Amino acid sequence: MTGLLRRATFAVLAALAVAAHAQSTWPTQPIRMIVPFPPGATTDIAARAVAQRIQGPLGQPVLVENRPGANGTIGMDIVAKAKPDGYTLVVGSVSSTAVPATILKAPSFDLLKDFQPVAVIAGTTLVLLVNSESPYHSLADLVAAAKKAPGTLSYGNSAGLYQLAMESLKMQAGVDLISVSYKGPTEAANDLIGGRLTVTPDSLGSATRMIQAGKTRPIAVLSGKRTPSLPDLPTMQELGYKDFDFNGWIGILAPAGTPDAVVQRLHQEMAKAVAAEDMHRIYESAAIDPITMSPAEYRKLLAGETAKYEAIVKAAGIEKQ
Repeated sequence: MTGLLRRATFAVLAALAVAAHAQSTWPTQPIRMIVPFPPGATTDIAARAVAQRIQGPLGQPVLVENRPGANGTIGMDIVAKAKPDGYTLVVGSVSSTAVPATILKAPSFDLLKDFQPVAVIAGTTLVLLVNSESPYHSLADLVAAAKKAPGTLSYGNSAGLYQLAMESLKMQAGVDLISVSYKGPTEAANDLIGGRLTVTPDSLGSATRMIQAGKTRPIAVLSGKRTPSLPDLPTMQELGYKDFDFNGWIGILAPAGTPDAVVQRLHQEMAKAVAAEDMHRIYESAAIDPITMSPAEYRKLLAGETAKYEAIVKAAGIEKQ
């Protein structure tokens, strides 16, 4: 072996040894978990519940940081550019992961190249809400009013998935609703309650408190099946909207290149947290479903969801922003 080859071999072995040591000792500092939506959103609720339960087993604080804006892409972009050492994570939803590539002309990140999927931690049901004092007691009422006065009723656009759901509704119903953009569902809900917005989609997790308080009224389930929380509420498909199925989920991603051992450790602790009985009670109270997926399953989901929403954007004729 030549001196040059020997030195190169020793350098590679040394690098591998350092990497192995880093993985075996990780974590040695607090972990940052970015939520790309405001406090109170379903992503925030699930993230804080999981973060609280994994920090004990990991031996380090897991600090949740809200970085809302641009349908979640601001927070996603921060993590896409972060050092891949397992200390910076992002809480992804459909709106912040699969949707940007379908509705943006030049997304700031490549979902499947810039991120390493870690785990899916929750599933969410989407519902369509009106003000509790609204004259629209059903989706049929809303559609009839929209047809009678085109371009006068408004919907809250607080997440990319919600925008696609509403644009699909507009396309199938043949109505014109004005899109009003918000940083997150909480802001949209506040305007709905205040009478400044006609209708808004939201996840049942963040909408439950307002429904129970009698401030908003759900008129349809946007997901493909009824929810046990509101068993009498019909789905869009039951109301005649073909193939209408907008489901939400919440998952954790790390920057691409994060060591496999770190990813597996994070996944293991998150799966344990979601499976815990006390977590199920928290999820149930927030109308969140306890769902877990492996990194490989999550990557497959991301690819499939991106293809699904690309087809919806094309069919609805939505112009990329």
